[in-house]
Amino acid sequence: MARKRNHRVDEQVRAAVADLLQTELADPRLTFVTITEVDVTPDHDVATVYYSTLDPTVLSRDPARTGGDRIADPGEVDDALQAAAGRLRGPMARRAGLRTTPELRFRPDPVREQAARVEDLLRGLETRGEVPPGTGGIEDDGQEPEG
Repeated sequence: MARKRNHRVDEQVRAAVADLLQTELADPRLTFVTITEVDVTPDHDVATVYYSTLDPTVLSRDPARTGGDRIADPGEVDDALQAAAGRLRGPMARRAGLRTTPELRFRPDPVREQAARVEDLLRGLETRGEVPPGTGGIEDDGQEPEG
């Protein structure tokens, strides 16, 4: 019989990793990283840490050319997180109050890509005329609702 996961442990590890990224690491590649979710195995051997990064197209790349923060590309962020995983492991376990120290495995959060795919599919329906624009698929037949 499979044991149920402990969501409290997941949240404690998420909060500890997020705090450590902000306070203990000085890697500029991790400036715009958000820890979105953590899945800790029931035996606490592995913690899969899901993260998201700021889309580089959202902010302009230093239009005044002042040498400000540069947004790291997803590959650089992944490299930085993989390099920091070993250093974060012990402090994370202490902050989360865990007896065993799980291995940290960082993965990009797939939610943004999934949302973009759904949005593209919906746009495709609108452009083909299958869904009237701005209706969300609800058609108005011109009659007043009964009631």
